[in-house]
Amino acid sequence: SVRARAAAAAAATRIAQLARAMYLQGEGGRGRRAASPGSQAGLSGAGFQEQIEYGCKILQESCFSKATEKEKELASLREDVEGLRRQGEGLREKNQALDAELAESKRRNATQLEENRQAAQMVMQLRGQVSKLGRFRQKLEGAVVEGDYEGADDWIGARVADVLVTLRLCLW
Repeated sequence: SVRARAAAAAAATRIAQLARAMYLQGEGGRGRRAASPGSQAGLSGAGFQEQIEYGCKILQESCFSKATEKEKELASLREDVEGLRRQGEGLREKNQALDAELAESKRRNATQLEENRQAAQMVMQLRGQVSKLGRFRQKLEGAVVEGDYEGADDWIGARVADVLVTLRLCLW
C-alpha cells in the first residue's frame, strides 16, 4: 500500500542519515579513514556514500517487495473472506429453507394426527352403532318369528312388516 511504501522510504532515508552521521563521526575530521590492516586502501567519502545509497536502495527494494507480497496476501485473504461470506449466506438461506420445510412438515403431521384421531373416534362410534343395530336386528328377528305381521289386517301390523322387510334388505 502507499503507506507501507512511504514508511519504507522514510526508514531507508533515516538509515542513510544515520550511516552518514556514523561515518562522519568515525572520520573525525580527517577527510579519509585510515586503511584497516586487512584492506588494501581506505574508503573515500564519495565511495562510502555510494555504498550507503546502494544499501538503502537494497533495503527499499526489499521493503517494497515485502509490501507488495503482503498486499497480494491481503488481497487473497479478502477474496477468501468474501468467498466464505457468500458460502455462509448460502448456508444461512439453506438453513432457513430447511427450517420452513420442517415447520410445514410438523404442521402437516399435526393435521394428519388430528384427522387420524377423528377417524378413530368415528370408527369407534360406527362399531358401537353396528353393535346396537346387530342387537336390534336380533330382537326384530325374534319378534318376526314370534308374531307373524305379514298377514295382519291392521294398519300397524302392515307398517311393522314393511319396516322389517326394509331392515332385512339394509342389514344383510
